[in-house]
Amino acid sequence: MAIAALALWMCTVAVGAYLLATANRYGNATEAAPSEPVSVSARQPSAPPADAAAPATPTRVKDPWAPPSLQRDRSESLPLMRALVEFAHPALGMTGLGFWLGYVVSHNRIFLAISLGVLIGAICAGLSWFTVNSRAVKRVAAAEAAGQPGLEDPRFAPHTYSPRVLILHGAGAALTLLIAALITARV
Repeated sequence: MAIAALALWMCTVAVGAYLLATANRYGNATEAAPSEPVSVSARQPSAPPADAAAPATPTRVKDPWAPPSLQRDRSESLPLMRALVEFAHPALGMTGLGFWLGYVVSHNRIFLAISLGVLIGAICAGLSWFTVNSRAVKRVAAAEAAGQPGLEDPRFAPHTYSPRVLILHGAGAALTLLIAALITARV
């Protein structure tokens, strides 16, 4: 049973790696952005139209030289949260996989407990990443629908992933958690 969980966990990691590799190809928000850089003077009109609302400026920005993507991240309620969970989710998943492999090889209960805890942390980080990324995609779409520029720097655009592959990754993680919890309860 532990080897089946290991194989399932490895498949879930492989699907997650596929999601990361194909994020730029599948419906990423950068496709709507211009392909060539636009100068700052060309982006901002000299006098805004009377009926157009001025874009909301972040209130927490204290560095006028920060790039627009950093200003946008700093103006969020939890700044740089997406970058944190974008790193933490894969890192925790691979760490947990290593501890699970240690459990499969040695059958030591410490490895089992650590891998289960790290797996729960990785799933929480993945759900946070999904939530933060979904909000960012909606915010960009709402800004573009309102006629405001949605992205100043397309390199930091939120990703939209293939829903089928995302569901496959989540189902693999849920099944891995179920099997790991059953093995932990049985021991």
